[in-house]
Amino acid sequence: MANIFESDKLVSLFKDERVLYPDFVPDVLPFREEELSELVFCLKPASIGRKPTNVFVHGKPSTGKTVTLKYVLNELSEYSNRVKGIYINCFEYTSKQSILTKIANSLGVAVPTRGVSSQEVFSRIIAVMKTTKVIPIIVFDEAEQLLKDDPTKNLLYDLSRLPEQQKVLLGLVFISNDSSFLEGIDDRVKSSLQCSKIPFESYNVLELKEILFSRTKFAFFDYSLDKDVVPLCAAFAFKKGSDLRVAFSVLLKAGRLAEKKNSKSVSVEHIRASFSEKNLVKDEILQNLSQQEKDIIEFISTRAKKEAESGDLYKEFEGKYSDRTIRLAVNLLLEKKLINCEQIKKGNLSTRLIKLN
Repeated sequence: MANIFESDKLVSLFKDERVLYPDFVPDVLPFREEELSELVFCLKPASIGRKPTNVFVHGKPSTGKTVTLKYVLNELSEYSNRVKGIYINCFEYTSKQSILTKIANSLGVAVPTRGVSSQEVFSRIIAVMKTTKVIPIIVFDEAEQLLKDDPTKNLLYDLSRLPEQQKVLLGLVFISNDSSFLEGIDDRVKSSLQCSKIPFESYNVLELKEILFSRTKFAFFDYSLDKDVVPLCAAFAFKKGSDLRVAFSVLLKAGRLAEKKNSKSVSVEHIRASFSEKNLVKDEILQNLSQQEKDIIEFISTRAKKEAESGDLYKEFEGKYSDRTIRLAVNLLLEKKLINCEQIKKGNLSTRLIKLN
């Protein structure tokens, strides 16, 4: 009996679908030349044994912050053996111990998951930096998570003081959707870090179109896409807050749908079918929200009428997020059309009534 997978002969439209995966790092980053130039200026001193400038990278979700920093780390490590790039997602590595273990392992120090104190791991990191003279460039993605607990706040202090106290060099890069991230850092740490700020602006629709065209050249075989497919995806991504990850996901699903139907190319109909697939776009957008945006959505969804006033949010997240951070998150959710807001009167005051879409 034939294997069940042998019986399903599909037309192959993909040259390499991995180009559309969320973690793919391309060889070229269109429309990020200025940001790349600034990052090179800040980090290149490490390649010749000098102190790099610490960096704070901020911007809305899906503006290329993470992929740009991964690209820069790859290029820098290839350019100089003096430097070791270390990428840490703070949603994945949430404790001081796990972060230090990740740094140690990346520097070639084998650390067991249990039985070694964080102070001992920190000492081993310092020892290997002194021995090898390697300069780590540590990128903290979703960096606002570091400010939630005292141990990780203290880790920031310890890392920022290493050059002065231990006479070793390192570079720290922080990525956040929250432009006010540095305001939440202790003044002593902020003074030691002296971060250069690099904003990432949202792509416009023409930039989105060109980026999608450049990716699809590698993702699909020639003549596998109808001419209106990319412009449609670009327009849709622009409406969803210039979210490229949604566009890539839709292209991937549309391509697989076209293959399933043995179509000769991906058509507008396949794209529209992927748009309308139940919860596809909403799920993709929700995955890419900042933690504060997710918390707001979750809080409102638990309320009886799926709505809340601004004051309810300030009260719920008092001590966790500043009022400014909440306002920023609400505005971003508005742009992504996940909520709608209505200005209402309460006595002599007015407030916003926020409802889920």
